[in-house]
Amino acid sequence: MMDRYARRWAAGLVLMLALLIGSGGSALAACAGNANNIVVTVTPSPVLPGYDPFAAGDLVRTITVTITNNTNRRCDAAISFQRSGSASPAMTSGGNGLNYVIEESTGGSSLVTTAGFISGSSPAAANRVAFGNVTSGSSASRTLQVRIPAGQVVAAGDYIDGLVSMQVIGLNNAGTNPIRLVKAVAFVPQATVVAKCIMPSPSTPNLNFSAAIANGRPNSGVVQTTTFSNVACTAPARLRLTGAALQPTSPIPARAGFDNFINYRADGSFGSAAATLSTTVAEHSVDSAQKNTASGATSNGFISVGVNLISGNPIIAGSYTGILTVTIDPAL
Repeated sequence: MMDRYARRWAAGLVLMLALLIGSGGSALAACAGNANNIVVTVTPSPVLPGYDPFAAGDLVRTITVTITNNTNRRCDAAISFQRSGSASPAMTSGGNGLNYVIEESTGGSSLVTTAGFISGSSPAAANRVAFGNVTSGSSASRTLQVRIPAGQVVAAGDYIDGLVSMQVIGLNNAGTNPIRLVKAVAFVPQATVVAKCIMPSPSTPNLNFSAAIANGRPNSGVVQTTTFSNVACTAPARLRLTGAALQPTSPIPARAGFDNFINYRADGSFGSAAATLSTTVAEHSVDSAQKNTASGATSNGFISVGVNLISGNPIIAGSYTGILTVTIDPAL
């Protein structure tokens, strides 16, 4: 008799455990088993126009990700980003790469992984964004950002990363562990790098030719040079020289057989780009026939400009000055 009651109690205990286990798994199945009814929207699209590598700060695109639960049960959800290949995300254009980050805020953990979904461990909490309990018929939103760090001097053009996708992850009821991959959603970061150049101040901003006046006449054999180092461009650029003859700082009346101006010649070079300016004609600009390089970006470029006076009539005594403008521009 005791054995029979004992057997009944044991059977009842086994049945109770089975019911508890079934109840614990039902909420999880709703999030994972109805992928078409879990709707994900991203606004605006992750397209970052006008990346200027010479800007003072990073280029940031703020996006809102919304999960809508159209199932009849709750969904404890999170999102992460899976990338094939390198875990360091990069948009590419030909052989050029533009690094970027997907994160909740600047300096936060990257939301991009290469490990993929592993039940119970991946993506880790630091690499995912939890949406909490998204109840049936409701939505939840989170704000993220796609950020391109400043200072990447790469070739101008359109960049894209086709190796990354957004993953919707089902978490356990406590929201602590990933238990199921619900769905993968297309997510294609893109950016446009602007065509632009920067150049620092010249090594010698003022060229003094007082010593190049011999017996009142300009000596064309005296050449002074100024340079520009660490020049950078995202696209091939032409070199332009603009200037006019030196003029007296105070009015000087013209005199027969003398000049009240001083002409000069400037020879500039920037890679394959070369230009020569002569001020014997009115103020004008001269552009190089070629660009500094055939394609791609330029880092640590170097510009050299040599200037010498042009021989002429004796110069009326006085102080003379002028401005020579050096320009590099991919649009030229």
